[in-house]
Amino acid sequence: MNPHATNHPISWFQKYFFDGSLDLSPAFQRRPVWSDAQSSYLIDSILNDLPIPEVFVRTITLPDGDTTVEVVDGQQRLRSIIKFFSNDLELTGSDVSPAWLGVTWDRLDPSVQQRFWSFKIVVRELENASDTEVRDMFRRLNANQSGLNLQELRHAQYRGEFITAVEKIADDPWWTVNRIVTPTQCRRMLDVEFVSELLIGLLAGPLDKKKGLDGFYSDYDEHFPDQGLWEVRFRQTRDLTTAVLERRFRGWNSKTEYYSLFLACGRLILDERVLSDAELGGVIARLKVFRNEADEAKKRDSKGSFPRYVTDYADAVTRASTDLARRIYRIRVIEALLLGVDPPEL
Repeated sequence: MNPHATNHPISWFQKYFFDGSLDLSPAFQRRPVWSDAQSSYLIDSILNDLPIPEVFVRTITLPDGDTTVEVVDGQQRLRSIIKFFSNDLELTGSDVSPAWLGVTWDRLDPSVQQRFWSFKIVVRELENASDTEVRDMFRRLNANQSGLNLQELRHAQYRGEFITAVEKIADDPWWTVNRIVTPTQCRRMLDVEFVSELLIGLLAGPLDKKKGLDGFYSDYDEHFPDQGLWEVRFRQTRDLTTAVLERRFRGWNSKTEYYSLFLACGRLILDERVLSDAELGGVIARLKVFRNEADEAKKRDSKGSFPRYVTDYADAVTRASTDLARRIYRIRVIEALLLGVDPPEL
């Protein structure tokens, strides 16, 4: 691999983009996350003829001569440039120069558009690089930058069975529809990280914070034993959380609360415990009462009197909520409510 540097005008990228040969989303890339203000600031730099960071690409030429330019690093920058010359971006934000604020591509003078196409970007082309080398390069380029979080780095490093499974599960709109995760979290792949924690919880029990998360990605990258079976169990568990809450997730849709509910329901699924209609009705009623009491107990000015396990649960939610002992306690409380037995005290 020889990442030699060269200069290409924006028009070079435009050509490959319009003929469908510019790959902005190879498997290791994170999802697009830049705001319009961030994109605008980059375009402002170009319009003011100021340098921008270099871009890394891998050029792949097939035996028939067809060439694809795969973006290794610089996806966000190139997406911003494409968005602007496609007339999909109005320059906005406090960092944009007054002369360009509110400008769109079709409002630029033709001479400025011509200068835009001629703007040179430093491009490092990776020659004869394997997939493994490209992934390693991407991680090295981003490992010491605050721009990529740990899950985005995992996405760059792993491509096997485990990450494939969790990303498929996380892609279901169910998670945002029920507000378990937000669209912003999805853009940063934090939905995938959360699904990873849930799946690992089913496989091996709750983690202490996120300790050991990378170990599962590594251990199950090449082969995830019984992958199909665990995907079925995951869906069954999620369906059970929906049933016991009657599709009303208010109060349960924080990651902390849903994590506890999910793994408590997971224990019933793994034990092949099927709730009858009457049992399900009892569970729904108990969880409604518990939800109201726990929400009230979490309030600092609450003057209510609650069972000890309710106040213990509320404390385990609001303080050091990802500690292993507190996670286990919350799961035990909810499991007891599912089974109709007395919940434990902390």
